[in-house]
Amino acid sequence: MIEDMYNVMLRIKEIKSRFGLMPQKKDAINQEGKVKDKRFDEMIDEKVGLLNKPYGLYEEGSVTRKDIDKIVDYYSRKTGVPSDLVHSLIKVESDYNVEAVSRKGAMGLVQLMPETAMELGVENPFDPEENIKGGVTLLKNLIDRNNGDYKLALAAYNAGQRSVDRAGGVPNFKETKEYVKKVLDLYNGDNSR
Repeated sequence: MIEDMYNVMLRIKEIKSRFGLMPQKKDAINQEGKVKDKRFDEMIDEKVGLLNKPYGLYEEGSVTRKDIDKIVDYYSRKTGVPSDLVHSLIKVESDYNVEAVSRKGAMGLVQLMPETAMELGVENPFDPEENIKGGVTLLKNLIDRNNGDYKLALAAYNAGQRSVDRAGGVPNFKETKEYVKKVLDLYNGDNSR
């Protein structure tokens, strides 16, 4: 089932690309005023290969907790999102199960929904590096959008930003309230991961 979902996601991406429906990244301009194809940090991310493997290649069962810590630390430093907050989110979302799939179809360590994964450019949501990079990027965007309020950002991560906007705060959903509490309790108290 997971492989079928992944194949469907790749096919959708291929079709979008063929019809010009993929979001275009804005070209960066260097000091001489010449357009660069990619921003420098995007090129670095593609080559980071934090697990000393070609970027995007993940073999089932080959990732250790130490590997996950290394990835979290890298993307946390890069975005300014506290690594303990990311670890708390991962603990609640998947309990560090790289291959986790929720009843609703969310995948991987940070539990990305297929559509969200595609929007974030995550080609393989079960690759720990891609998954964490996507999840930290999403969390950073939500933190920024909610003026640095972790509680609202986590509520948006769980229920969607529209739900937070409509509610004017944490939506009155039992699941979302429990989720926010669990993540923040881990973050504020027991960071033993």
